Amino acid sequence: MSRLRGALAGSVAASPVWSPRTRARLLRSLGAGIGQGVKVRPFIRFIGSPDVLTVGRGSFLNVGLTVGANADVRVGERVSIGPNVSLLPTTHEVGPSQARAGATVSAPVVVGDGTWIGAGATVLGGVTVGPGCIIAAGAVVTDDCEPNGLYGGVPARLIRRLDD
Repeated sequence: MSRLRGALAGSVAASPVWSPRTRARLLRSLGAGIGQGVKVRPFIRFIGSPDVLTVGRGSFLNVGLTVGANADVRVGERVSIGPNVSLLPTTHEVGPSQARAGATVSAPVVVGDGTWIGAGATVLGGVTVGPGCIIAAGAVVTDDCEPNGLYGGVPARLIRRLDD
């Protein structure tokens, strides 16, 4: 059933024929925890089932969001996520030279309230992005981000602190 929900979320619910609010309702019916007033743009993709995703009220998920599997992905309230962002809780341990992608490891991704994640950014498993952060376009977030910071780069680093 989990695979079916993932397939429906990535095809029917992700279709551009729906309004952003209707798409949010469809995802909710498929197991995602979608809060009130959430807007979801088309072409959202799930690696696995949508039931790993929780999104707080008033958030905006732009086109092409990829949500990974095997651990929770929790997005706070009033979060804005730019186009083609990836929230990926699963990776691999480094394996031997014959197969560098070793055993699968997963840890939650948490995005704090009021955060803005720019276009094309990637947030990896085990990362908590504190409330009020800005993650610059194209950044790869590999470590936790303190609240109210502007982070950018590969890997993402604190660029400056933001006012409350």
